[in-house]
Amino acid sequence: MTTKTNIRHTMKRHLILIGVALASVIASAQPSNVESVKMSWIASPDEDRTVEALHQRIDENIIDIEKAKAHVKTANHYKMWYYRGYTYLRLNNDGSEAQKAKYPNALDIATECFFKSMEVDVKGKLIELSKQQLVNCAVGHYNNGVSAFNAKEYDKALTSYEHVLSIYPHDKEEFLTKKAQINKETIILYSAYSASGAGNNAKAKELIQQLIDNSYADPRIYSEMANILLNEKDTTGALNYLAQGREMFESDANLMRIELQLYMKLGRSQELIDKLDKAIEIEPESAVLHFARAINFYNLGNDKEAEASYLKVIELDPDYTDANYNLGVIYLDRCKPIADKIDEVSYDEGLKYENQIDSLYAKAAGQFQSVMDNADHNNAQKLDLAKNLKKLYGRLKQNDKTGKYAPLYDEMKSLIKSLEG
Repeated sequence: MTTKTNIRHTMKRHLILIGVALASVIASAQPSNVESVKMSWIASPDEDRTVEALHQRIDENIIDIEKAKAHVKTANHYKMWYYRGYTYLRLNNDGSEAQKAKYPNALDIATECFFKSMEVDVKGKLIELSKQQLVNCAVGHYNNGVSAFNAKEYDKALTSYEHVLSIYPHDKEEFLTKKAQINKETIILYSAYSASGAGNNAKAKELIQQLIDNSYADPRIYSEMANILLNEKDTTGALNYLAQGREMFESDANLMRIELQLYMKLGRSQELIDKLDKAIEIEPESAVLHFARAINFYNLGNDKEAEASYLKVIELDPDYTDANYNLGVIYLDRCKPIADKIDEVSYDEGLKYENQIDSLYAKAAGQFQSVMDNADHNNAQKLDLAKNLKKLYGRLKQNDKTGKYAPLYDEMKSLIKSLEG
């Protein structure tokens, strides 16, 4: 019995020892997976590998590193996180189309891994290398952001740009700014554009305010903020930001245009005229600014200043159709109060008023004829112009001793007939 008992005890002890040995083998298998991945990447340079061999290496390393991640002993080890990040970064940069399709978020995984490696690397053994790899990730995220933005996939663009921004503090050598020409403020600006495009106005405003607070020298931040606020029906806020922008960039045409359009939309003509006068000081040869000034003076009932501005527009651009037409309207407007006086005065005075009206009709006809001659019109527009000119020439030919207006009247009459069919 004693012998049998001893044999059983001996066998049991051997089984326990074998079990311990097996556990040791299993436990050591996962650290060896990390080392295997490490050695795989550093054993031979890329130029000694074929493309097929590199793709196979990526597949093998993905399997090994995921086993290491799943094991309790290496699941949160800084080295596992680093080489997992490196493997997925290589897949993102150099993997086959099939591999990239299988792991479309490889760059996100890599970025997360390098951050995680830095977090748990208490002795700082791989922190500097992790930072360098994060910079490589940032370049990839930037390229993804640009592609998504151009495709108007604004949510994706914003996410990519946010990754880039999170990496900037770790770029101690300033590679992104100095070598890759990826400026942090530009990333913030396009993050704001992306947020706005995605309908996230709160985020867009937050980002733009960062740039404003840091005195970012780009007038677009003020126009973008103004547009967001206008979409939110905050006209006062929009005007305030436009005013800030105009103070810093007083000659910026885009800011000027948005501000003028807003004042015009609000019907604040006198304020707009003041703005236009300052704008014209900067751009005295701008026919558009003089035209806007003319419209607003006309709206205020000041036809003399309106006339002067329209004449300036035509001086700068003789074929400016709207200016010629509107000036003709001003001359016709002036006829009515004169005509109202005719019945209240003597015959001789009445003739003077008639001559004044004829003079204004002649001026109006000249402007409308210029519109007819110097612009392309559809048939409906031509017909409308021809009818107005026929009336004017009909009135003018009655008292015309030179015979100038009769053929013009006949020309318009014939044109009307042809247009009406």
